[in-house]
Amino acid sequence: MSKNLKIIPLGGLGEIGKNMTILEYGRNQIIIDCGVMFPENDMYGIDLVLPQFDYVAENQDILRGIVLTHGHMDHIGGLPYLLKRVNAPIYGTALTLGLVKRQLEEAGIYDAQLHTITVADRLHLGPFRVSPFPVAHSIPDAMGLVIDSPVGAVVHTGDYKLDETPAGGRTTDLQRLKKLTPNGVLALLADSTGADKPGRTPTEQVVTDTLDELFANAQGQRIIIATFSSLLARLQAIMDLAQKHGRKIALTGRSLVENVTLARELGYMRLPDKLLVDVNDKTPDGELIILSTGAQGEPRSALNRMATGQHRQIQVRSGDLIIVSGGTIPGNEEDVGRMLNKLFERGAEVVYGSLAPIHVSGHGSRDEMQQMIETVQPRFLIPAHGEARHLHLHAGLGKAAGLDAENIFVLRNGLVWASDGQAAWLEASIPANDVLVDGRLIGEIGDLVMRDRQRLSQDGFIVVMVPVNGRNKLAGEPQIVSRGFVNVGQSGELLDAARREVSKKLRQKNGRANNPQDTIRHTLENFFYRETQSRPVILSNLVQV
Repeated sequence: MSKNLKIIPLGGLGEIGKNMTILEYGRNQIIIDCGVMFPENDMYGIDLVLPQFDYVAENQDILRGIVLTHGHMDHIGGLPYLLKRVNAPIYGTALTLGLVKRQLEEAGIYDAQLHTITVADRLHLGPFRVSPFPVAHSIPDAMGLVIDSPVGAVVHTGDYKLDETPAGGRTTDLQRLKKLTPNGVLALLADSTGADKPGRTPTEQVVTDTLDELFANAQGQRIIIATFSSLLARLQAIMDLAQKHGRKIALTGRSLVENVTLARELGYMRLPDKLLVDVNDKTPDGELIILSTGAQGEPRSALNRMATGQHRQIQVRSGDLIIVSGGTIPGNEEDVGRMLNKLFERGAEVVYGSLAPIHVSGHGSRDEMQQMIETVQPRFLIPAHGEARHLHLHAGLGKAAGLDAENIFVLRNGLVWASDGQAAWLEASIPANDVLVDGRLIGEIGDLVMRDRQRLSQDGFIVVMVPVNGRNKLAGEPQIVSRGFVNVGQSGELLDAARREVSKKLRQKNGRANNPQDTIRHTLENFFYRETQSRPVILSNLVQV
């Protein structure tokens, strides 16, 4: 194998989610992160989207370790699936590995090699030396990485922002980053998520100040706050404010309860005695804050169940103050809007992002991204973690910072970036397709099935049962059943005409069709499109009589 450094993204480029990157030198590989992506609206029935692990599995004998930048699902959620195919040591901070361990145990994996590290450590993984540095993000213990290789240093920022007053107090340590790269930086892989946002991302302190004011004005009101269960620093700030304003906290939502429990066990969250109460406790409304999941309007989340009146323990009442403290992820706008409407209809006072600064991003904006480039001064820039527009806008920031255009590589998943320490080039790509998870089906749902599901969602389906004799000749009247296409009772003439069309075509074939089911399907597809401009899925069944 060549002694050039290779960087191979398997996920996170051209998309938000399933972040996973391979670094390879000779017969040595390390992996940075292993995340999942949540399905888009047209991925009907899909639970998760994974990176394609084939290249890793085929080369697992040279895999030296997996290093995790932080504990969000788009960076760790793929590990239970990867570890069913490969065995490798995993390195991360205490909170990150605590979240990983819970994921693995839910998947029945109890023997993973988990190694806790701090930002003061240095890992030796084959020819790679990995040195973490702290970064500010929306979850504690996030870190970026300096990866020294035989041909030069690579900086992987992870997810970061340059917040000087972050919740939890941990800033992005650019001074340490500079100390870790005394000989310069060969390549910078940097978070691109905020590349279309001007200026700097507001500090988390803005959210704390707004919540403080809302709490002070909510005299006598019950407060319900929905936020991401992984925003542990914000949860800590809410609990500190609850104590300040003489309120108790009740938790609802499985992931929220589990994350708070884990954070307390590991010392990442400090709670005064008796601050937490059971959600069924009879605390007066003016003394209670309910912390909930559901900031994205997820159908089964706690807040959405409150909005629809299906929560077993909490009913939204007129006068409740509901604060939705979470930015809407693209694609979730309709779900969030529908949930907000239902909460208003129940008489609640609802505060969300358009009305007050109650959420800030955990990702840096354009000025912060440019500052990172200027601090690192890499020879090559590889925008990472973002959709296509984010990557290209990030590339533009690199040019503005003085990098030559030929030294900026906007990659896609599966492309192989290679360097000998002087020049850089692209090599043949490797397979890096989306792997769809539907229940226990992993990778078995392909493009054909997804196209069928999309057609079913748009035009429904037709089941046609055709009686035939032993020579596949028509032996009776075809029967047609429609679901999600037309109402049988109201469209009898259309379906009668379809039956006549099928009968006519089969009589013309007179049993000579090589595949009668294809004949039936093509006949009905053409007929229904001609008559209705719709394309229902046709399921044909020959019934021997």
